[in-house]
Amino acid sequence: MLQLINEVMTIVVVLALIPLSLILVSVVVLVALAALALATSREQDGRTTSRR
Repeated sequence: MLQLINEVMTIVVVLALIPLSLILVSVVVLVALAALALATSREQDGRTTSRR
């Protein structure tokens, strides 16, 4: 009986962790994209100032 409860608990924990990990991955991807956008905009600003 205890083993069954343990198995059910592990399944529930794993199922709860899947959406959390997906949210974490999406947040990391968004942060990486924002950092890339900032880096490219800074590079373009540097290029425009150097052209002047």
